[in-house]
Amino acid sequence: MLPGNIAHSVFSRLWKSFRTTGMCSRRHGGGRVRSTTPAEDRYNVLSAKRNRRTTAQQVANQFLSVSGKQISRKTVARRLRGEGLYARRPVVCVPLTRPHRTARLQWCREHHNWTEQDWACVLFSDEGRFSL
Repeated sequence: MLPGNIAHSVFSRLWKSFRTTGMCSRRHGGGRVRSTTPAEDRYNVLSAKRNRRTTAQQVANQFLSVSGKQISRKTVARRLRGEGLYARRPVVCVPLTRPHRTARLQWCREHHNWTEQDWACVLFSDEGRFSL
């Protein structure tokens, strides 16, 4: 190994290339060819942003119907993740009914003029047991 952890064969190939052509350039790496172009990736991201509730599989199916080119759900998910779009499950919560809203409003009106000393005696906790 040469200094800088460069293999001797790599160095000799570069030196030979430099002597014959007067320059040396890095070979393009091998690897799998991407299944989508950057323009197709932008199209998929845009269609996902237009309807935030679509799944990666639905985006892939839509892309197939538009372009006739099949891509996997995982590919779509990776490209969307690269643009900062992540799959999230919606939070399941109990919708507030009219009596709930009026009770909350009443509570707020009763406590809106409390001082800091009044609130110092209150402990808020997100732990609770609820039975529906």
